[in-house]
Amino acid sequence: MCGPEEAALLRLEEVFSATLAHVNSLVLKPLLLAAPEPSDPWGRECLQLLQQLHKSSQQLWEVTEESLHSLQERLRHSDSTGLESLLLLRDADRVLQAHMEYIKSYTSCMVVQAFQKAARRRSEYWRGQRKALCQLLSGVSSEGSVGASLGQALHQLLAHHVQQYVLLLLSLGDTIGERHPTRELVVNAITLFGNLQSFMKQALDQAAATQTLWHTLRGRPRDVLCTPAHRLLQDSQDVPVTVSPLRAERVLLFDDVLVLLQGHNVHTFDLRLVWVDPGQDGCTFHLLTPEEEFSVCAKDSQSQVRVGELRIAGVGSQDPRKRAEAVWQWKVTQAVRQALRGKKDFPVLGAGLEPPEPPARRCAAYTFRAEGRLCQATYEGEWYRGRPHGKADPHPHNHAVSFGIRLLPQASEDRFDCYKCHWRDGIMCGYGICEYSTDEVYKGYFQEGLRHGFGVLESGPQAPQPFRYTGHWERGQKSGYGVEEDGDRGERYIGMWQTGQRHGLGVMVTQAGVCYQGTFQADNTVGTGILLSEDDSLYEGTFSRDLTLMGKFRIHVLHQHQCLKQLSLEALVFSTCLPERTQQKAMCPGPLEMQGLFRFRHD
Repeated sequence: MCGPEEAALLRLEEVFSATLAHVNSLVLKPLLLAAPEPSDPWGRECLQLLQQLHKSSQQLWEVTEESLHSLQERLRHSDSTGLESLLLLRDADRVLQAHMEYIKSYTSCMVVQAFQKAARRRSEYWRGQRKALCQLLSGVSSEGSVGASLGQALHQLLAHHVQQYVLLLLSLGDTIGERHPTRELVVNAITLFGNLQSFMKQALDQAAATQTLWHTLRGRPRDVLCTPAHRLLQDSQDVPVTVSPLRAERVLLFDDVLVLLQGHNVHTFDLRLVWVDPGQDGCTFHLLTPEEEFSVCAKDSQSQVRVGELRIAGVGSQDPRKRAEAVWQWKVTQAVRQALRGKKDFPVLGAGLEPPEPPARRCAAYTFRAEGRLCQATYEGEWYRGRPHGKADPHPHNHAVSFGIRLLPQASEDRFDCYKCHWRDGIMCGYGICEYSTDEVYKGYFQEGLRHGFGVLESGPQAPQPFRYTGHWERGQKSGYGVEEDGDRGERYIGMWQTGQRHGLGVMVTQAGVCYQGTFQADNTVGTGILLSEDDSLYEGTFSRDLTLMGKFRIHVLHQHQCLKQLSLEALVFSTCLPERTQQKAMCPGPLEMQGLFRFRHD
């Protein structure tokens, strides 16, 4: 058997469904059809918000119709259909979500006064629909414009409906025993829609405060801040605080940004990258951001902090400054947590299953704004307490490393250096890939922001002087073993490096086929080495910087006639050691060995 509570729910859904359909046809569609279409950006944005509200209203109507159908089926077949078949009980979260989307769309229109602006463009229409409007607005105050009255009617409609939901569900719960199988579903629905009332009240209060704020702002602050997405959570004109060292005249906390006003300057801080540090004296707390650190201190003021805010913030002090500081710190902390969560707390700010404190380690993108080397550079990756960093740990020197991307603009051209690497305390470390504005690419390891360890640096494909270095680095310079290929000169060097120069044992091969193996110092050949020429002649001795033989040396050639043709020797001390059977060797090509002290040059 179905009780009177279910019949009352059926009538409630019937009335609400019919009213929504009436609102869509009489109010929302005419507002959307207002002509001419607005040409200014603000007018177009209001039109888009009204379109979103119409869409949300349509979705709410569809859910209501589905709920109505489930109630009708329950009343027709009460013997075979249980309470669990009611949409309000079996899918209460879905019904709740439809109501929340409507509230979100409605409050966005409310913030920018979209109803008033659109209604003014359809004044002729409203005069023709006076009788129908009077019926729709029967429970609304007659003071104010048609647009304001319409907006008030749209939210009162929903508020009354949700209130009736809760009352009827409570009555239904009283008729069900503690062990009834649907008891849990009914209790869950009562809780959800009871919380929805709190959520709606907070959303309307925040929207009203935000709408009032726009009227108090002028010039650039209004242009920068007046957007439908913002919701004002706290204003320093209500609970006074000072900010140092920035000396802000006014502090505004929105649900997504913290704003400091200094004359015509507007400083905005993304709450996802704001860290809150409690102060020691109970009157001050500190805020950390990627580029700034400042303190928020309560003023000596007799301003009244609402009892509800003190209770939520857990404040029992009678000191006005401590009360003000506690409210601001709690609201900033919860706003940061809500911004990181990506959706509003339900039912009110600070509620939810998540920990009350936001995490110290986060992942976000940020573009640096302060003048200097990082101006307009973008970093995307993990952060720790205001710095690109890794995993938070109780020990400050035992943090894991995080991966992130930073774009660093170059002043000379509209180009960027792109760093895709690991970071610690805002400094590159570990493995990374850097794509420079010169088209050079480095793939390898970093330490304290410099190339350090194994890495490959290569020029761009269209570089006029192509090169590639593969090897070890130390504090940003080539050091240790490495291979460098110089495409412009056609040379390859394989060997040791020091402070960016060839230094120590190495092998150099030229484009002409000459190969030198020996000692290098400051990019030059010095000391004893071996030179293999393009005709396979081998020279052992002491070489100067320009590969000139000095002092005593030894030559190995495959063909003695070729040796005599290609070399001009000025002998200081000369001796030739030929094998036995010289004439056979002369007729049969073979190696020739000469020893002496020469000055040698190529002809």
